[in-house]
Amino acid sequence: MSRPTVFVDGHVLDGKPQGSSAYIAGLYRALAEIGGVDIRIACHAAESLARWQLDRPGIDWVPMRRHNKYARLAVEMAQLQTRLAPDYSHFQYITPLLKRSRWINTIHDVLFLDLPYYFPWRYRMQNGALFRLSALRSDVVLTVSEYSRDRLHHHFGIPLTRIHVTNNALDGFVDAPAEPIAGLSSGRFLVYVSRFEPRKNQHALVEAFCSAKDAIDEDITLVLVGYPALAYPALDATLAQAGDRVRVLSNLSHAQITWLYRHAAGALYPSHAEGFGMPVIEAVAAGGLSYCANNTALAELAPYVHGNFDSTAPDQIRATILRAVEGRDADQRAAVRDRALARYTWPATAHVFLKALHV
Repeated sequence: MSRPTVFVDGHVLDGKPQGSSAYIAGLYRALAEIGGVDIRIACHAAESLARWQLDRPGIDWVPMRRHNKYARLAVEMAQLQTRLAPDYSHFQYITPLLKRSRWINTIHDVLFLDLPYYFPWRYRMQNGALFRLSALRSDVVLTVSEYSRDRLHHHFGIPLTRIHVTNNALDGFVDAPAEPIAGLSSGRFLVYVSRFEPRKNQHALVEAFCSAKDAIDEDITLVLVGYPALAYPALDATLAQAGDRVRVLSNLSHAQITWLYRHAAGALYPSHAEGFGMPVIEAVAAGGLSYCANNTALAELAPYVHGNFDSTAPDQIRATILRAVEGRDADQRAAVRDRALARYTWPATAHVFLKALHV
């Protein structure tokens, strides 16, 4: 096969920015630059391709009509595969009902199987079956970290040789413009960026910050950036007691998040489990200092951040807050950033993708 055609279910490009949309955008921008495949991306609006910088030679837009996910998976994806006759069709997590080409499936993580107590019962039951069936029916299985590769093998019995690691990459924050946020001063705040849910352990970060307030200057604040994804009573209760030194922000622009990463005393990420942990190294790529827990896929990021801690140890989270505020790792900023940028690149990920397709 000299130049295969890849059809991509790109419906995630139409919605709020998230890890799966950034993954599709970064991977296919790099593939278009490298060549080797013809790309057809289906989404509802052509403007979505432009927003993700996918309106370029080598990529064709395929209009998607159905907004209901069941209609999309049961009907429209089969129709588009039949009409376009691609060599491969690329989906994320869940594949369609009918198979009309060889399938590529990226399953970013199966954390709900590893830590079921952090996920709703209905989500676990439905997706456990659908993810397994989708993975087993796929010709090429991709994931984003060695941790997730091992867990897919463990839960679904797929041989490790059939699971390829296509890491996320960092170009989105490397040279991005920055827009200051009113009320915040460079070096006088800590930041956390991601959606709010119990697995991500934000309440422990707020509690550790509150316990450290007497040891740091009064103008140092903690900024949480995100939105609720699941019910999280512990965070709600902690924020209610935290006072005005903890700010919650949402609906920020890319430029504003870039500014936060670059000008924070440190970005802290205390999650109990991640399939990759993109915000952790986005902060590094933007030129900031970044600290994360040392579990699951986050442990793989240890060489590319400025420090690690045990997410279950409040004293370690507090010590990391003090370490960041005191600027102990400032002299490592450039070296760690260079290391991360050399390791996580979309061209490298695209080459793994092409090798998995034997191109």
